[in-house]
Amino acid sequence: MAPARLLERNVRVRSRVEDEDDDDVENELPEDNLDEDDDDLGSGSEQGEGAAGDGSDLEGEDDSVNGVDVQQQISNVSFGVLRKAQETLSQKRKRGSDEIPEHDDKLEALRKRLRQIKEQKSKVSSEKQQRPARQHDDADASDDEDSDSDSAPSEDGAATKSRSSKHAPAEQTSRHQVTRKRNVIEVPKRAIRDPRFDAFNNHSLHPGNSEKAYGFLDDYQKDEIAELRTAMKKSQSEDDKVALRRKINSMENKLKAKATREREQDVVRAHRKEEREKVEQGKTPYHLKKKEIKERALVEKFKGMKGKEREKVMDKRRLKESQKEKKRMPGARRVAG
Repeated sequence: MAPARLLERNVRVRSRVEDEDDDDVENELPEDNLDEDDDDLGSGSEQGEGAAGDGSDLEGEDDSVNGVDVQQQISNVSFGVLRKAQETLSQKRKRGSDEIPEHDDKLEALRKRLRQIKEQKSKVSSEKQQRPARQHDDADASDDEDSDSDSAPSEDGAATKSRSSKHAPAEQTSRHQVTRKRNVIEVPKRAIRDPRFDAFNNHSLHPGNSEKAYGFLDDYQKDEIAELRTAMKKSQSEDDKVALRRKINSMENKLKAKATREREQDVVRAHRKEEREKVEQGKTPYHLKKKEIKERALVEKFKGMKGKEREKVMDKRRLKESQKEKKRMPGARRVAG
């Protein structure tokens, strides 16, 4: 019973207020809409009666009484409320049906726009492709006209060529004017030789060849040393004398080192010659060590010296050895007194 009471209160309040609205709305609406509302109301009332009848058959006498009250409440609903409900439902249906065609229209407009853009791009690309072809034709015509002249083809055409896109590679024509110059007598090609990489000047294999070829430089160095000695005697400045003396010593040391190298090479040559003869006799060859080469070279050096020179060299060597021994000796120990 409580739901029935709530329905009675709400329906009665709305009926009083909405009866006044119905009079105003009915005056504004045409007769056709009113007829449609009446038909809808009739159908609604019939449905309500059918529902109430079904409920009364199932639930009994008490339920039939409640169904009669609900039917009376539904019959008290005004036409304005039903009309507004019908309008809201119709508007929602219209919105749902109108959104689909509008969406389709927008898609169709976008498709048309894309087609137009593609057509414009295709036209522009075709025009750009036609321009280089025309320029090639013009260049060919100019080459035919200037074929009698010996001038080289101009590079203006290559600079003004347009590409199909900025990412495309630069194109260069393969049609060039043939030069009028002809070689009547063929000149042999100049062969540039670099002595550093030439097989004829490979001094690493034959070191004695370069020494023989540039042996005259030793004489020049000896003459230069003599000139420096005379300049040192004539100079009055101590600084100049020290500089000249240092230069003379360096040049003399270079000559001495070169002389010792030559003596060692002579020792090796002589030993190889002896070993070849022994190998021919059936003996095994013997190769000298570096220490043995130096000792034999030193012996040859002393043989070529005079008595006084030999004594001076021996004194220097003794002094050098004594200094080495003194360095090896430990220092004197201090004894506490």
